[in-house]
Amino acid sequence: MRADRLLSLMMTLQTRGRTTAADLAKELEVSKRTIYRDIDALSASGVPVYADGGPGGGYALLDSYRTTLTGLNENEIRALFMLTIPGPLADLGVNQQLKAAFLKLTSSLPNQYQEQAHAIRQRLHLDAAAWFRKGEPVPHLQAVQEAVWQDLQLSFSYRRGDGTVNQRLVSPYGLVAKAGIWYLVAETERGMRVYRVSRVETAVLTQTHFIRPATFELAAFWEKWVSEYEVGLPKYPVTVSVGPELIPKLPHILGASTRALLAETQPDANGWKTIDHTFERQEEARAFIMGMGTAIKIVAPDSLRVSIAKLASEIAAHYAD
Repeated sequence: MRADRLLSLMMTLQTRGRTTAADLAKELEVSKRTIYRDIDALSASGVPVYADGGPGGGYALLDSYRTTLTGLNENEIRALFMLTIPGPLADLGVNQQLKAAFLKLTSSLPNQYQEQAHAIRQRLHLDAAAWFRKGEPVPHLQAVQEAVWQDLQLSFSYRRGDGTVNQRLVSPYGLVAKAGIWYLVAETERGMRVYRVSRVETAVLTQTHFIRPATFELAAFWEKWVSEYEVGLPKYPVTVSVGPELIPKLPHILGASTRALLAETQPDANGWKTIDHTFERQEEARAFIMGMGTAIKIVAPDSLRVSIAKLASEIAAHYAD
């Protein structure tokens, strides 16, 4: 463990130049006293580290001291450092390892590439979570991940969408993160299944190894599964008329495809545009339309208009008391 820390300390000094003991302690998550001991250990092992006292001082390496890494071009370096952008991988508990690995990589690069690595982190940020929804707690993700890596069968209790809980025994093939939600792809006695990891209530790694098919490709399976899943979703088509004040905002709410649809639609004399949109259920459509207030009107179906009018009357009566 100390060897890893000493290497991280050396790489940090090589990357950042002169750095105070306090900043080094914060970066490596240790005490300043530990930093002092580690600096002494580096110096004793022949690493040319020295201290500058006074304001702006700190520890630094001699300018002539540098490890090297060759064989990467500019585009490859840019692609590699995109992996350091925060995202779903943080859920897997590899933040510190990834940080340490890229610190070693950064310190081995020429100065101009080190600056580019910093620029990437300042210009690109990945937020995988969907709007208006907090990330789902996944307390058993680590156990599921371990089963995937070790090719061990996994026994877990799973809460279905209707609230019932069943026990499952599966051969876990892989994990997929989509829109901030983790899914487990696994083989069962009934074939391939996909499970939402947040619904796993208990998880136990068995000691039974399974043989993963050499022909199985996770990305290809997921793409096919998503296509079939979307086709099987319930569909509730709605035709609405959208007011001019809502038109520029609607694509940010319903997605980019709505922008193209609105652009192709001619407004009426009052600036309203009529478009079609598909929801999964009437309840979803009703909640969305009521949330838009008077900026949207239902053209079809009539049953949705009646449902909203009834609910609006009930709400008005409720607050009139």
